[in-house]
Amino acid sequence: MIDSLGIVDTKKMIAAIQESYGLDLSDYNLTTLRHRFLYILSYFNIVLVDEFVNQVKRNNIDYEELLEQLMIENTELFRDPSFWREMKEKYLPELSHSTGAKIWLAGESSGEEIFSLMVVLSELGLSNSIKILVSCPSKNRIAKIKAGGLYDLKKMEIGEANYTRLSGKFEFSSYYKIVDNKAVLDTSLLTGVEFDTLNISQVESNKSYRMIIFRNMMIQYNLPLYEKVTRKLMSNLTVGGHLILGNMESLEYSEVGKKMQLVNQDERIYRKRVD
Repeated sequence: MIDSLGIVDTKKMIAAIQESYGLDLSDYNLTTLRHRFLYILSYFNIVLVDEFVNQVKRNNIDYEELLEQLMIENTELFRDPSFWREMKEKYLPELSHSTGAKIWLAGESSGEEIFSLMVVLSELGLSNSIKILVSCPSKNRIAKIKAGGLYDLKKMEIGEANYTRLSGKFEFSSYYKIVDNKAVLDTSLLTGVEFDTLNISQVESNKSYRMIIFRNMMIQYNLPLYEKVTRKLMSNLTVGGHLILGNMESLEYSEVGKKMQLVNQDERIYRKRVD
């Protein structure tokens, strides 16, 4: 089994995927892709890059399965509890006063972000007050999220610790059940949530969202894709709307940053300025 990938082989895999499936990964961070491609080769039990390329070109690898496995699960329930506390105490209550307010949770990969958001909204009594759109490119991942996911119990321990720091209202265990030694989250929390496979870099601008949450995704991008995605996100925000990034991310290197005001340094919460 391959234990390392060079730039040439990584680019071979990128080219094969784009040629066969139209999925362009060329603007993703190469280091990130190398690690993910190594996982992909192992997952499909392929030992040579050329074999992978041939399998892809012959359509012997299911696109949806490939896309699902390419996505990185890099979060946890209530990741960064201080952020969720800010959401609970300030931003979500404020948002609920805006008629027809909408939140776009962009680039969801495994379900923890949307379930965290819906738990907080539920405990605030705001589940029906704010419209939620979740975008995820993988139909398989969306199906799993809608079914409550299937999470290791260790992740529930981490989620419970985060929830405790958030000062949640109920027993954390009330939000999931155990099936075959895995945790399945309460799908009733997702009532009314809209899911879509839209591509962030290609979505049309409509300036309709009061809040866009896009945490810990742009660290996978190179500068051109970072710039393209931040422009798209900003163009879908209403004036005065908030864009929320991961706490290791910023708009410092983007032209978009000039049109946004950083209102919370620690949690990387930006507000769209008046044009």
